[in-house]
Amino acid sequence: MAAKLYKEAHKPLPDITDMTRPFWTAAKNGKLVLQKCQRCATFNFHPKPWCIECGSRELVWTDARPFGVVYSHTVSRTVAMNHKGWEPELPVLMCLVDLDDGARMYGQVTHCSAEDLRIGMRVEAYFEAISEEAGIPKFRPSTQAPAPRAPLPHLP
Repeated sequence: MAAKLYKEAHKPLPDITDMTRPFWTAAKNGKLVLQKCQRCATFNFHPKPWCIECGSRELVWTDARPFGVVYSHTVSRTVAMNHKGWEPELPVLMCLVDLDDGARMYGQVTHCSAEDLRIGMRVEAYFEAISEEAGIPKFRPSTQAPAPRAPLPHLP
């Protein structure tokens, strides 16, 4: 089966399942949502049926703060997966971002040169529509100071 492409960009679309649909739909609407465990308050990314910390299945889609810091990054200077739709964006900057709410997620960094991208850089998410039903978060440099994290609840 051939990958579905975003028509205008000729880039692959994500596989949207019942488990991941809330993430993609929220991004289409300009919001970052992640699964949050109701037992231990851990934010989880990538969507999954259980908490990555305690194994609970009590996960609720929750608004997440769209800010974080670059944990790691790489620069792609060639077309990814033979999809020519990436050519206008080369080099493509990809990173792992430690979000202010505690989850680590990956994404593309834009509005920044490869030479200026660095570990520890403060970034913020913004959203790009990629289909009628989905959007994708991307990141750009931010001057927003980190907000304090709420304390985690005590587990019995």
